Amino acid sequence: MSGEMGRPPLEGADRGELHSRLDELAWAFARRAAGLGPDDVPVTVYDGNLSDDQIKAARLARLAICRHLERLVGSSIRVDVGEALEHGADWEEVAEVLGVSRQAVAKRFGDLRRGERVAVVISRRDRVREYADDPRVRVGEVGGPEQYASDRGIWPIGKTVRAEARYAVVAVDGTVRRLYALDPDGWSEVEPNKWQFSAVGDRELTEHEITAAYRVGELPLQLGDDCPTRAGGAYRPHWF
Repeated sequence: MSGEMGRPPLEGADRGELHSRLDELAWAFARRAAGLGPDDVPVTVYDGNLSDDQIKAARLARLAICRHLERLVGSSIRVDVGEALEHGADWEEVAEVLGVSRQAVAKRFGDLRRGERVAVVISRRDRVREYADDPRVRVGEVGGPEQYASDRGIWPIGKTVRAEARYAVVAVDGTVRRLYALDPDGWSEVEPNKWQFSAVGDRELTEHEITAAYRVGELPLQLGDDCPTRAGGAYRPHWF
């Protein structure tokens, strides 16, 4: 799957298919709520096979289902906007998809605004895994000189984050354990849409370097801070 949207969604047949499937979904739950069987489908308000009372019950049930879907869609839109922003989208891109102005998007979703800086966060459990087809063989908390190779990737890091991130944070069992300063020119694509970072000096930051960067706001976290794992993978961007 490409990291870029190949074409605008829901054009032509796709839009018709979505509408049809949504209509079927709403009717399936409406029939259940109205006490109708699977074959009692009131296609129009003039359906001659159902009584007025049955059609009224079905339509009111479907209205309730559609209202619930409306709330769910509104909630899903907020989640998707927040996730899109976190993974590198800007207000202009969100506005284009929603078909509204940038100002309208900023007003509606302003509470989801991300910070101006971003760090790469790797959050994993304190364990080691072995993969025969991985050139590193052992990944995770392997320790020793192999740890840097394990930490640096491969990760599905997007273009915006690669361009703007200056630090990588590694957390283990919910606690920050290592930090690296990123070489802006050190990214390499190991697999399609999977990247490996290079640290400045190919080493971890010292405690003194971490403290100095944290004090001036260049780092969002420092050694020992809480950094719980989130669902969806070990890597995530952290805007601050």
